[in-house]
Amino acid sequence: MYDVLVDDQASSAQVPGRPVWLSGAILTLLNKVVFPVVWLTFVAGVPIWVFVTYGRISIGGGFGFIVVFVLASTVVMMWMTVHLERVGYCGRELVIANYWREARVPFDQVAAVEPVWWYRSRLVRIRFNGTTPFGSWVYYLPKWGPLRGLFTKPEEELKQLLWPEFH
Repeated sequence: MYDVLVDDQASSAQVPGRPVWLSGAILTLLNKVVFPVVWLTFVAGVPIWVFVTYGRISIGGGFGFIVVFVLASTVVMMWMTVHLERVGYCGRELVIANYWREARVPFDQVAAVEPVWWYRSRLVRIRFNGTTPFGSWVYYLPKWGPLRGLFTKPEEELKQLLWPEFH
């Protein structure tokens, strides 16, 4: 039911034309690869540096909350990174991709397109009727989301493509 493609040549052979990407390539790369690597390097590097320098790691009484907050933030960020994908469309198929694989999901398999309450107007969640190679839902960051999201609803662009009769 879903076609998983690994290379661009197979992708362009299936449906003529290239996908129209709804998510920004640079924004997705930064949020899926660069920022998590920098953050994990910092979160792992600081305790290693402290241990090498002082021979032990101890957390002062007033800093326990900060350590818990940093660790909880790391878990949330890693969870988000796993579910963040690049999203576009080609013909009547939704194209979902990361840097290792690509899947095409027919429009009729999309159950909902909705803004995410905790990152409203800058992050969009797509839920599917069943499971796809990327799970039963994915997130994407719309092109120019940080700027455009202040004035528009980026999820509406995809909703109009999926369900034109309702718009």
